[in-house]
Amino acid sequence: MKGEEILNFLTSLAEGISAMFGPDCEVIIHDLKKKGVVTAIYNGHVTGRKKGDKLNLLGIYKMEEAMEGRDFYNCLCKTHEGRLIKSTTVHFKDKNYHYAFGINYDFTKLSLAESVLSNLVKTGTEVEKVINGNPSEKIIDDIFLDGVKMVGKPIALMNKEDRMTLVRYLKDNGGFSLKKGIQTVAKKMHVSRYTIYNYLKAFEEEESQN
Repeated sequence: MKGEEILNFLTSLAEGISAMFGPDCEVIIHDLKKKGVVTAIYNGHVTGRKKGDKLNLLGIYKMEEAMEGRDFYNCLCKTHEGRLIKSTTVHFKDKNYHYAFGINYDFTKLSLAESVLSNLVKTGTEVEKVINGNPSEKIIDDIFLDGVKMVGKPIALMNKEDRMTLVRYLKDNGGFSLKKGIQTVAKKMHVSRYTIYNYLKAFEEEESQN
């Protein structure tokens, strides 16, 4: 199949996918033979890109990996505004053409809905987990969930102020006095332990000034 034919096919496919999954689904085609310029894009408002833009990756992989034609499936990305994107990139490559076909789905609103539904259907801890589980982890889980409810946002939508509020709640309620508390909380918040230490240090400095 010639380059023009494959591009026509991919463009039709992109339009169909974007129409089927709606305005939260961006479908984009990069021409990597032309330094990654955007050849076609639908629902570009998802990432703010438009036709003719230069290659601008979402942080899934490095530039050299893109040029080599590495495929990625169902990857988590974030826009500068903090919106959550589920991204897949597939390459169509031949000696005469190289297109990167990307699907980027903004699931920020679904993440918020998931948090609401999770709280709605939550039940007590299973007996087996109580018997065989780590008591410290169980206690941290409970404190953490209470803290998230108090903040009123899912982790994915929290800004720095929200995260600090959550960490302060965990600190005040004994979450960090338990074994591996900082490590467990950092993992749940998708931040480094260094970030948690910094928050706790800021609280200590604030308290020492009062």
